[in-house]
Parts: sequence; C-alpha cells; structure tokens
Amino acid sequence: MSQRTIIEQQSLNTIHALIMDTVRNADSGHTGGPLSSLDFTYILFKEFLSFDPDDPNWKNRDRFVLSAGHESALLYSMLTLIGWITVDDLKKFRQLNSITPGHPEFGLTPGVESTTGPLGQGVGNAVGMAVAESILRSRLGSDVIDHYTYVLHGDGDIQEPVSQGAIALAGHWGLHKLIAYYDSNEIQISGKVSRSDSTNYRELYLSHGWQVIDIDGHNLDDIRVAIRQAQMEIEKPTVIIGKTIMAKNTFSMEGSASTHGSPLPAEEIQSTKEKLGLDPQQKFGLPEAILDDFRQSFKYYRQDVSAWKAAVERKNQNVEFKKSWQLAFDSNVSPDIEPYQVGDKVATRKAWGRFLESYQMQQPFIVGGSADLEPSNATAGFAKAVGDYSKENTLGRNFAYGVREFPMGTINNGIALHGGMKVFGATFFVFSDYERPALRVRALMEIPVVSIYTHDSIFVGEDGPTHQPVEHLMACRTIPNLIVARPCDANETIAVCKKAFSQSESPYAIILSRQSLEVQNKSPEYYDDHVSLGAYIHDDCDGESQVIIFASGSEMELAYSVKKLIKNTNIRIVNFVSWELFDKQESSYQSTVLGNNNNIKVSIEAGITDGWQKYTGLNGLNFGINSFGTSAPGPDAAEYFKLSAEYIADSIVNKIKILL
Repeated sequence: MSQRTIIEQQSLNTIHALIMDTVRNADSGHTGGPLSSLDFTYILFKEFLSFDPDDPNWKNRDRFVLSAGHESALLYSMLTLIGWITVDDLKKFRQLNSITPGHPEFGLTPGVESTTGPLGQGVGNAVGMAVAESILRSRLGSDVIDHYTYVLHGDGDIQEPVSQGAIALAGHWGLHKLIAYYDSNEIQISGKVSRSDSTNYRELYLSHGWQVIDIDGHNLDDIRVAIRQAQMEIEKPTVIIGKTIMAKNTFSMEGSASTHGSPLPAEEIQSTKEKLGLDPQQKFGLPEAILDDFRQSFKYYRQDVSAWKAAVERKNQNVEFKKSWQLAFDSNVSPDIEPYQVGDKVATRKAWGRFLESYQMQQPFIVGGSADLEPSNATAGFAKAVGDYSKENTLGRNFAYGVREFPMGTINNGIALHGGMKVFGATFFVFSDYERPALRVRALMEIPVVSIYTHDSIFVGEDGPTHQPVEHLMACRTIPNLIVARPCDANETIAVCKKAFSQSESPYAIILSRQSLEVQNKSPEYYDDHVSLGAYIHDDCDGESQVIIFASGSEMELAYSVKKLIKNTNIRIVNFVSWELFDKQESSYQSTVLGNNNNIKVSIEAGITDGWQKYTGLNGLNFGINSFGTSAPGPDAAEYFKLSAEYIADSIVNKIKILL
C-alpha cells in the first residue's frame, strides 16, 4: 500500500471516528447517513472543492449544499478539517448557543451555504445557486464568476416532490455546472426504502435531461472519475448516484436503519475504532498529520484567490464593469417611478407590474418569475422585456417556473444565498400554502427574497373558496422575520416595493389586490416616508378620537366609507400596511397610533379576525371573514360576509351606545 493510500485511509478512519464521537457525545443526532456519504464528501472537499481557506464567503467559491441536513456531523467534520470551526465546536454539537446545531444553519456556521433539514429544499437551493452563477458568469465574465455548485442529497430528499420540481427545471435550463451526489444507501428512519418506493431514479434524472453516472459510493477512484466526468459535461447538470451502505465500516451495524437517527452504542463505537486501527478509548482524536495532509493544497487555493482579486481589480478599471459589479454586490437601487394620480382606479397588482418594469431597467441584476401566472401576477411585461432564462439565453432574467410554487420558493432562496442578484417570485396568494415551507426557511435565514402574492381576498370572486385566501394573511404573519405588507393603493404599492428591494435584511411577502382600488389623497413622498412605520395615521380627526379604525389593503376604502356614515363622532383611520414593521417601532410611536383605553378600536380586513385582538383589545370590534369564501362576484361576496359600510357603521354606533 502506497504512503498516499495509507494517509488517505487514516484520514477517512479519523473522520469516521469524529462523526461517531460527535453524535455520541451529544446523545442525539444521525450517524449512519454521514458514514455512508463520507467517502464522496471527503474526496470532494479535499481534491475538488474550490474555496478560500481564509474567507468562507469568497464570492467565486464552489458552493456545497448538504440537502440531507441530518448528516450535519459530516459537514461539521469537513469544516473542522478546513479550520473554519474547531473540535471544541464538535463537542458542543446540538447544544444551546453552539455553532454546530442539529441541522446546518446559514449565517451561524462558517462554510454552511444554506439552512437545510426539511428534506428536498436543499436541492432547490442548489439549483438556485447554479442559475445565479450562470447568469452572473454571462454578465460579468467567466474570469471573475466561474464555479461549481454541488449538492449532496439522499433517499428522503428525492422522495419529497419539491426536489423533483427543482430537478426538472435544472435539466430544462441545462445547468451544467450543477453536480449532485445522490447517496443511495436504501435506508430511511422507518427501514428499507423499498417499503415505500420503487422509483427508478436513474430514469427519472435522464428524463429530465441530466447526465447520470452510477458508481460504487465507497470506491474512491470511482468517485474521482465521476466528479471529473461531471465537470467535463457542458450541456447538462450531472447526478452521481452512489450506491452506499448505511453506517459503512461500523463493527456490527452496517446497513441498520437504527443508525439513521441515533448515536451508536458506546460499545459499538469502541469496537469500530478497533476495527479501523484507532485507539478505542480516545475521543475526538484529530492528529496534526491528518490536518496537514488535508490542507496541503491551501497554498494553491490562496494563489487562485489572489489571482481572482487581481482580475476583479483590473476589470474594475473599466467604468461599465465597475458599475455592474456594484449593482450586483454593493448597491440597493431605489428607482424613480411615475406616480399614479389621486382618484385613479388601479389594482395594486398592476402597480407592482409598473414598478417591476421600471426597476428592471435601473437594476439589471433583478431576476424572478411567476408560477405560470404571468398575466395575473403582472409580470408579463417584465418577462417580455428581459427574456426567459434558458440554456440558449443565459442572459435572460425571467424564470418560467411553471406550476411549481414550492420549487420556485426554494430556487429563489438559493439565488439570494448565492448573492449578486435581487430576486422575486409571484403567484396567487392562496397558493402561498404551497410555498410556505420555503417561506419559513427563508425567514429563518433572513434572506431578502420578495414574494409577490396577488388576488388577495374574497374579491377574487367567482373562482370561489378554493381560490379565495381567508386564513393566509394571518398565517403569513405568524412566520417570524417575514415582513408581510398589504398596501392600500397603487402609490403605496410602489413605496412598499421600493423598500422591499432596497434592503437586504428580511424576506418580504407583498400582498396585492386583483380588483381596482382608488388612489388615495396621499403623495408618493408621503408613502415613502410612512411605509417603514408599518402602521400610521392615514386620516385623523379634530380632538381626541373616540373610534380608531385599523385597516389594510382594499379595506382602507371601506374604512373611509364607514367613517362617512358615522356622524358626530371623532374617528381616526390607521393604515396597517405591515404588522411586522409596526412592531419594530418605539413604544412611544406605537402609542400615538393605537390610542388609549378610551378609544373603541376596530379592525377591518377581508380575512380571519383572530390576531387583531393584539391591537384592538378584548373589547374591540373585529370585522372580517371567519369561514371559507364563496363563489360570487367580489362585491356580492363582501355583502354576503357583512363586509359592508352600513353593517360595520351600525355595529360601531351600537358599541358606542353600549359604552355610553
């Protein structure tokens, strides 16, 4: 056996032990999967993955996404070998306030490219990163953007339909710098995969236009050849299907489903270490010789990074390139857009369309698409102007996602994680349910993806309850870190869009109307100054207010109609465009908007009312819809559900009488 082979095997055995010790020490986690994926991951990280040892966020690094997030002990072991985390971090695996949580979390651990764990989403994230790389390479040049995206996924990932939607798009788009490794160990938590699945995944990938390479996932030379072959493919994404054994090289538990979601017994770990030629009593052993061998190529990596920085600096001497680079990575453009006139009747979705068509001319790095609803989502003009992204048109900026809301969400997350572009996705609001898992992880990562949700209420009308969102507004508001904004007219819509696309701290869900709404008597500058407050006094009264009406979106018009019907009463109207932005304000400001206990507080919103009590109090009035909708023209549906000015005004007057 050559010296090279000896140190290689010693390294694999050492990492094997690290994984077992990490999970056993936490008394929680997954052991079998990391051991089955170890051979591929070690070869990839040591011999193929391009990165800056001194900067995990180097822009032109290869991306590695661990879609099988439960195999986190494997990824953390690789990051320890690089030096971005330490053995002490491994000892804190799954513990409070550690940087080695049970599933990888973006922004917490250096080298973690995406928050993964919910199976299948990492595949979509990787597709998003690959398409971002492709567009940036075409726009900025392959001398500054030119890298691979790798994703490791397993049986559970591929069974989740979201991954199959992303796989279909990756093949359709010809993302040849996307390389997936499918760790096919045929074991899940509940036992053998064959209990629930007999799909021929080789044929599935082939049918979607992928190059498919089958290998023995434990044969190191096969792994090397497969990665090189994948890198040589210039028309298709590649999947390497590695046939592996769960808990490979353990003493007596190879192939056991019981190793999937559990630490190995202490006795099994000791016996396995003996089998591997390691000290059975030593825990978390990581000899310097292993580290030195793994890091022997770091000096060449640093040379590559230095050459890249010189190329960027050289290209930045060109004014046009410098402008493009800044627009991609260092700029938040807030476009000037022609405002609508007071009294105009405009659906807020149409105002979004005007914003988008203007914004794309000033920000050439905005990308996005609609889930097969371009005319309805008002993105058709954008699509026509920028062209569809495709294998033939890598400069295209519109994504024809088809009816794939959830894959769209995960791909957009990957685009945002990659960096260099602003990204949005659009669909009907009722279908936010399909995208919700991606929304949740997006909010957890706090990445600035913008979701455009149109057809926001029962005013969808004749389509009926299947297409009328009722509980969705409150459901979105329950997601931490997600900014939900429902503008009341066209000019406020533009102001909300400006804010959403000119920041980089939070994801946004912008909720827009199908029906036309009257443009209010407020200037665009007024909205620019006020939408950041989340809620603000839109119309006040002389003297102390007796009634405060909270409304959002299309119900602002209804609030004004109610006020006109109630005589001799001081009424304030508050535009509650975003709960989340309002809750960020100082308590002193909040008090000026919400009033005091002497006010009758009223909410009006075409959705469920549960939740408004946090602002209206236990004695407030909350008008909305606490059932599913109905198939009828929008105005008729509103009348049916008592969302009428007359009914609401009478109810408020009766409340006043009771209190008097």
